Amino acid sequence: MKNSETNESFIFSLIIEDLEETISAENKVILDQWRQDAEANEKLYMEFRSVQINLDKLVERHDIDAHHSWNMLDQKLDQQVFPLDEARSGESTEGKDEQPLKVRKNNSMPYFWMKMAAMLLILSTLGYGYFFWKNKDIVINTGTALLTNVVLPDGTDLNLNAGTSISYSKNNFLTDRKLVLINGEAFVKVAPNQKSQFRVEMGGVEAKDIGTRFNISRNEQQSTVIVEEGEVEFKEAGTTRKVNLTAGKLGIYDHKNQTLMALDNPDLNYKAWLDKNFVFTEVPLKEVVQKMEKVYQAKIEIVGDGLKERKLTAKLQYQNLDSALAVVSASLDCKLSQSDGKFLLSEK
Repeated sequence: MKNSETNESFIFSLIIEDLEETISAENKVILDQWRQDAEANEKLYMEFRSVQINLDKLVERHDIDAHHSWNMLDQKLDQQVFPLDEARSGESTEGKDEQPLKVRKNNSMPYFWMKMAAMLLILSTLGYGYFFWKNKDIVINTGTALLTNVVLPDGTDLNLNAGTSISYSKNNFLTDRKLVLINGEAFVKVAPNQKSQFRVEMGGVEAKDIGTRFNISRNEQQSTVIVEEGEVEFKEAGTTRKVNLTAGKLGIYDHKNQTLMALDNPDLNYKAWLDKNFVFTEVPLKEVVQKMEKVYQAKIEIVGDGLKERKLTAKLQYQNLDSALAVVSASLDCKLSQSDGKFLLSEK
């Protein structure tokens, strides 16, 4: 029973995360499989979804009737209870003294209405509109091996690299177009809007769009912006320090030293994670392999120290790693093979 309740709690948490649009890619796969396993599972999911939609409508009308909601829940809960003696013996209770009631778990909808009652208790205590919606953020987490495309409410197009997390306001985004890059990397195509300037917060620094397309990344050490088109204002939060970045420029903010700088972008392959487009000019094979491993998220081994230093000059644009490596092996006159789930490059 304890394991069953734990599993139910886990599934409930996944459903809520899915409806809140905060579920991770890995958990989304688990939830989708659970929904497909049984008709009762899908029915339960749709019950949650129905409640979510109805609550959304209540918020839009700003007319939440907590008393009526509690009455409706009481009716549902009444259908889930019966006398304690009957629970133990299965005997009728007609003519007997009234016994304390015991909640009965319904196999198709375990604890569902209980959880809805708990939710409405919070709503009536704290004020649903303020607590759940006024400051609500949408949080999106990509999986460790998944590229994700997201279109924001204003039409801004985001491509998120694997292992990336972002957030933005669900309700206020159209009036305050602020995106938070929590970690990871994204390529942004900003939708024009003269009334609200698009900006990205990246931990101690902010990038403001002035009509552009740009690549952003953030980790524990630094935040960066590479402008492909247009212009970006790259500004340290809480100060007047800023740099303006035009096409082909790289902005770097060092979180530890709190330094902000702008320079020419030296990396022609900065967007290869998205378009698989590589340009190599006299680049040692070991550096080529490092870049390709990161982009394709695969293991490549070079056999032979001499081959590691052999330099590659080539333009590659292949969605599949084996096709790209075939060109590399032909260009450097080496052998390509596979073993134990990894690619091998070795001298002939």
